Amino acid sequence: MEVKKLPEIKRYLVLIVDMDDDVGRKANIATPILGREDNIKAAIKLGLSDPGDSDINAILGGVKLYDELKNKGKNVEIATISGDKDVESEKCALRIKEQLDFLMYLYEPNFIYLVSDGKEDEMVLKYLDSRDVFVWKKRIVIKQNESLESIYYLIHEFIKKTMSDYIPLIFTSAGFAMILYAIFSELGWRIIVGLIGLYILSEGVGVRKLFIEKIKKGGEGIELGKISPMGTVIALLILVVGALYAYGVSKSDNPVIFAGNFLYHISNPLTLSLFVFMLGHFIDKIIHSKEPILNILKKYFFYTICLFMARELLITSSEFLRGSESFTMLMIHAVVYTSIIIILSTILFTKSSTQVDTM
Repeated sequence: MEVKKLPEIKRYLVLIVDMDDDVGRKANIATPILGREDNIKAAIKLGLSDPGDSDINAILGGVKLYDELKNKGKNVEIATISGDKDVESEKCALRIKEQLDFLMYLYEPNFIYLVSDGKEDEMVLKYLDSRDVFVWKKRIVIKQNESLESIYYLIHEFIKKTMSDYIPLIFTSAGFAMILYAIFSELGWRIIVGLIGLYILSEGVGVRKLFIEKIKKGGEGIELGKISPMGTVIALLILVVGALYAYGVSKSDNPVIFAGNFLYHISNPLTLSLFVFMLGHFIDKIIHSKEPILNILKKYFFYTICLFMARELLITSSEFLRGSESFTMLMIHAVVYTSIIIILSTILFTKSSTQVDTM
């Protein structure tokens, strides 16, 4: 007696992947989202919260593909899964894996159509490669008019998604760089390049990342002691050596000229001494303080600007004492620098009424 084999049932799954969990964060929808109707509702809710989100197109593109397969008589299901905002984190990977395990158990698909809006979502392929399933990729791309507004919108969305944590730091740093150049001219470029160099160096050797990780863990594991006492000692040594040097090269029979020469020659050692002193306290704040890093950066950038403005005022005073600058120009410099300090302190450290109300 011949036994006929039953035809193998082909089960299809249209899988939409939202790796950075926009549906959860923006529309407050838990995943996995199962079925055609629930996916359409999720797309509408996400669209109402953020009409420009590309995951809306991915979900609707998945529904369209589901309908096409259904019309061909295929045994097909549709589901949307999501990860976490930090797409490179372990939490994101575990969430994706748990939902995929559930869907593989629930539907037992032979064929999966993977619908995504970008490269990150295709990381799911690494997991599906280990399963006995055939996968098609379908990328959904938003169609845009080639106008200036569309280009601006795409750039804006890219920056908002990938650099939202860095935007305050970028704008703060750019603002201080402009102020430094406006005040100190050619010297300002040296200061700006030096600060950028320090930041790039800290990124290259992983110092900034290490500090942030330790701060997030509440400072556990940091065995460094206070650096500010050592910085204070170095600052005093610089000041003493600078004062002796300034005194040695400022000799003059005229006391006023002598004072002018001394102020001129002591200005750089004094500035360097105070900068080293501040740097020690800045490093201690970064390592040991629970204050937000952006607040610390704003505070010490402000101190740095005040320090170099004081240096410029000291040099202008020395030129006045030596007769190469008028009293009027000295007063103008003093008024301008004082005004800048007042404006900066108001902008940086005065809380708006909305912030006060929420506290």
